[in-house]
Amino acid sequence: MKVVVLALVASVLAFAASNSTDPFAKIGQMVDNLLNSIDKFLQNLKDVLKAHMSSISRTLSVIMGLIGAVLYFSGISKYSGRSLIFGAILLYVLAEFISSF
Repeated sequence: MKVVVLALVASVLAFAASNSTDPFAKIGQMVDNLLNSIDKFLQNLKDVLKAHMSSISRTLSVIMGLIGAVLYFSGISKYSGRSLIFGAILLYVLAEFISSF
């Protein structure tokens, strides 16, 4: 069994050595390509998440503002309505801050 593994490793090294001057150059290129593809994936994921978070935050801030306005101006709960309106304003500002990056 050891002889078979040794022969397999020797043949792989001989094949790598015959294709380039540095037998580990191809391995280095493969690792670089893998890291570049992971980096591109993470950049795209960040952009998509940023767009969705901004969109969801804007929508929720409008809904919170409307509910807060109804509660405040109808007199049902002035304190809760005022808090919802301030929260909606802060959430909208946060959404704009996220989308600016």
